[in-house]
Amino acid sequence: MKNIISTLAKTAVVLLSISSFDQIALASDKQPVVQYAGKADIPLEDFIRQAKLMGMKEVQLSGVANERSTDAKIKAYAKMIIDDHTKANEELKMLAKAKNVTFPMSTLPGNLRPDGRVDSAPENMKDTTRNQNKPEAAGNSKTTGMAGTAVNEEEATLRLVEDLRKMNGSALDQAYIVAMIADHQKAIALFEEAAKSADAAVRKYASKQLPKLKAHLKQANTFNQ
Repeated sequence: MKNIISTLAKTAVVLLSISSFDQIALASDKQPVVQYAGKADIPLEDFIRQAKLMGMKEVQLSGVANERSTDAKIKAYAKMIIDDHTKANEELKMLAKAKNVTFPMSTLPGNLRPDGRVDSAPENMKDTTRNQNKPEAAGNSKTTGMAGTAVNEEEATLRLVEDLRKMNGSALDQAYIVAMIADHQKAIALFEEAAKSADAAVRKYASKQLPKLKAHLKQANTFNQ
């Protein structure tokens, strides 16, 4: 009976975590990381933008897990993610510079910190949806194209960071691991395509990062065993 109750309790925690954080997987699914598969090279600008946003998201979520989790193994995993993805992002920045491609900077300055904390969150997390169809909103300007996508994805990441920050204990740990599994699956798909690029520098960068991404995913899966 004890085992049954324990199993049911664990299942309830998992379901609660996934339910309260399933938007992470949905947000990841919206990233067009495999649209070039079998067709043509991923445009360099697209690869750099997507890789940068993915790395940023994983660092931010890991910052919260490293700060708030009470599980030593989760904290150690989160610290590894922060270190590895921060380094990868620096190398991505150098790749962009070598290729004379503008490295996409955060469109929400002051909010994204490498330790996963969110500065000035109350001001920047305000609900502006009520103004989204009004011409006076956002200074009569309309954000479109790649820049608009980047803004939306950064805002979504900030909201997910805040959602995770509100969680505690096993719910936080499970939600974080669900996020890491979903995000690393997408990252691996993106980098596997980039590893086939006709551009030698892109191939080299992507091929170097793939083993780490796969190791991150493998380790994340062990938390669910």
